Amino acid sequence: MDEVDRKILEILQRNARMTYKEIAQEVRISDVAVHKRIKRLGGVVRSFTVLLDQKAYGKEITAILAVRCETGSTGAVAKEMAELEDVTEVYTTVGGYDVVAKVRTRDTRSLKELVEKGLSRIKGINEVRTSIVFECYKEKVNLVL
Repeated sequence: MDEVDRKILEILQRNARMTYKEIAQEVRISDVAVHKRIKRLGGVVRSFTVLLDQKAYGKEITAILAVRCETGSTGAVAKEMAELEDVTEVYTTVGGYDVVAKVRTRDTRSLKELVEKGLSRIKGINEVRTSIVFECYKEKVNLVL
């Protein structure tokens, strides 16, 4: 990956709807070259997406779940948690907890249901700590290249 590739990726993170021609003008190469480079970077670009205002769609609560697992079950627990509808991010970690997940849900009742009904059916979970987010000061999905 060279400097032109990095610049293209920075542009796409800023606005993934830009045309090849617009990107080409900014990086000063042809639109055909931009197309070829983006195609070649296919393994780096995982998806083009839109970051929505969760409250506008009825998701009033953001919560962080910290989970301790039985020895050897962390990966299986993480995979099952990732399948739960309101779970938006799942990470396996080293430290105090084995799995950390971000949840976006309607209200505290639906969060309670997710914890009591969704997580309780997952084998290998020893402990769940739930923290409700009051305010988000930074939410960023793009990387600094």
